[in-house]
Amino acid sequence: MTRLLLLGLATAALAACGNTASDGPVDPAKAVYACPADQVLEVTDYTDVGPDASLDAAAYLAENKARKGVTTTDSGLQYVVAQKGLKNGASPVGGQVVTVHYHGYFPDGSVFDSSYERGETIDFPANRVIPGWIESLQGMKVCEARTLYIPGDLAYGPRGTRGIPPNATLLFNVQLIGVAE
Repeated sequence: MTRLLLLGLATAALAACGNTASDGPVDPAKAVYACPADQVLEVTDYTDVGPDASLDAAAYLAENKARKGVTTTDSGLQYVVAQKGLKNGASPVGGQVVTVHYHGYFPDGSVFDSSYERGETIDFPANRVIPGWIESLQGMKVCEARTLYIPGDLAYGPRGTRGIPPNATLLFNVQLIGVAE
């Protein structure tokens, strides 16, 4: 399933110490590029329970958008910040390689891929994943953890991919563990 995440994503061309990426860029010479081990979360630390999974995708996302703590971007990406990134944490730029831990699942809770279940993080270029991930990663700083609610058009779209139906809404618990210097 790791290859599912990377290959499929490539085709579609994470109560730390401080502030989030919205505080602006960090001086690269002063940036922290790796999350300290004591701030790396387990997936159970931030599993968010969303709306009723039996709702159709549009109703699910509309109900989720109204929940306290959910941020919705102009593109329709929704997320909840479970842990702020480090104040001086690096944010990925362009194709910079990132290290993440993630747990991918459908609104009904069924898991389709998980680095947590494999017991190891994964590295990939930050611009070689599905659009919802690209957008989210660009707004994160090292150690930040989010639950992402990704509409089908920001995921695998109408074609879907192995194990993921067309236009499926996908949820991910994602923590940005590191950014390559």
